[in-house]
Amino acid sequence: MKKFFLWLAGLIILLSIGLTIVFNLTPLPMISLARQVLFSVPTDTRKPEYTEGSVTVLTNKSYTGKYKQSTFDLYLPDIPLPNEPTIAWVHGGGYIGGDKLEEKEYATKLAENGYSVAVMNYELVPETTYPIPVRQVGEFIKHLEANQEVYGLSMANLFIAGDSAGAQIASQFIAAQTNPAYGKQIQVEAVPTLKEIQGALLYCGPYNLIDIVEDSISQIVSFSFDKIGWSYFDERNWENSEKAKLSVVPNYVNKDFPPTFITDGNTSSFEQQGREFASKLEEVGVPIKTRFFDSKKVETRHEYQFKLKTPPGKIAFEDTLIFLKAYQK
Repeated sequence: MKKFFLWLAGLIILLSIGLTIVFNLTPLPMISLARQVLFSVPTDTRKPEYTEGSVTVLTNKSYTGKYKQSTFDLYLPDIPLPNEPTIAWVHGGGYIGGDKLEEKEYATKLAENGYSVAVMNYELVPETTYPIPVRQVGEFIKHLEANQEVYGLSMANLFIAGDSAGAQIASQFIAAQTNPAYGKQIQVEAVPTLKEIQGALLYCGPYNLIDIVEDSISQIVSFSFDKIGWSYFDERNWENSEKAKLSVVPNYVNKDFPPTFITDGNTSSFEQQGREFASKLEEVGVPIKTRFFDSKKVETRHEYQFKLKTPPGKIAFEDTLIFLKAYQK
């Protein structure tokens, strides 16, 4: 029996050493595990077109043939608001998972209030690298603009939204459009016909990936993002890379960044980064609205806004409508 336990202990040690070696050679095992446990990609079984109450939904439309993941869903209100305001949305999922399907309930509710909502998919890590997802936002916007009469949209009354990783991707795209020098630095082209963005809606986003790894109080979060960043930026020591430093959006915003609504949960999320981003936008003269909750009064977790039946979720949705009304044409 003693020999068995010694053998078992030795096996565990060898396995631990083996896993450590593997995790230091490639980020792929960690990403595969995280995709299964934390950021799964749901299966979309919806029809190409269906109606939900006063909303018509077009699913899995293609916005470009350049990339494998390049479809979007369109939520159209039966009675749109004047000037047909449109929201282009980038989903979350830690850069490695998630899907436009996860915005279904939120997008439907926005459409019920008169907004056309287009939710895009994009290439995921490890099948892609930075800055492809940011560039895909531009491809998405170009497609919507070229087909706005077909879809019944007004791209002259455009808001851009994103949640979680999608908030970072969306905000970086916006920064590239409103700061041309920055756009050239990160090799994200300006959309020539995109003259104005009415506002940005950013939910629970990480805006400084380097700080998540270096300053996170959770070793699991730090370890996971280290591997995700390794694959996303395609560099082992990505935290010190120029690409990663340029991805810290708050460092590159200016007064031309559109009015912005920022919110985040106070537990297991990126609240401090959201607060810091809001402060930076205010500092450069951008109109900013925020919603953060006192953790002593209520716990709000990552992506809390999608829990529409909870008091915080209801508040965030009402904040969203107020913000949209304030800045739409």
